[in-house]
Amino acid sequence: MRGMAALMLAVTAGIGAAAQPPRTIWDSVYSDAQAGRGKKAYITHCASCHNEGLQGGDLAPALKGEEFLLRWNDKPLSEFFDRTQKTMPQDNPGGLSPQETADIIAYVLQVNKAPSGGGDLPSESAALGAVAMTKGQ
Repeated sequence: MRGMAALMLAVTAGIGAAAQPPRTIWDSVYSDAQAGRGKKAYITHCASCHNEGLQGGDLAPALKGEEFLLRWNDKPLSEFFDRTQKTMPQDNPGGLSPQETADIIAYVLQVNKAPSGGGDLPSESAALGAVAMTKGQ
């Protein structure tokens, strides 16, 4: 009987853990300080194509607004991180450090009105897989 009770408790605990929703960009996943660093890096490395206001241009898509959020909706933040890390800037693909990439993404989240929090967005793709990009809260 005790074995059966322990098994039921373990199964119930496992179901409870699995049922928890993933974190999203709306869960305060970056800090204001990180977004500030990201803005500086964005202006240096990204604004020439995506424009200073993140509105995009002839050479690059917008990084703000409904269309941007819909394009990445329900995808892990790690996908956006990996794409940015491997393909940007366009004139030097892979030229950003993981920390610069995370900082720039924090700035992009800030411009898209995702709330900031007390900690920095991680600069490891695996950790960012637990955070979903969503178009709204």
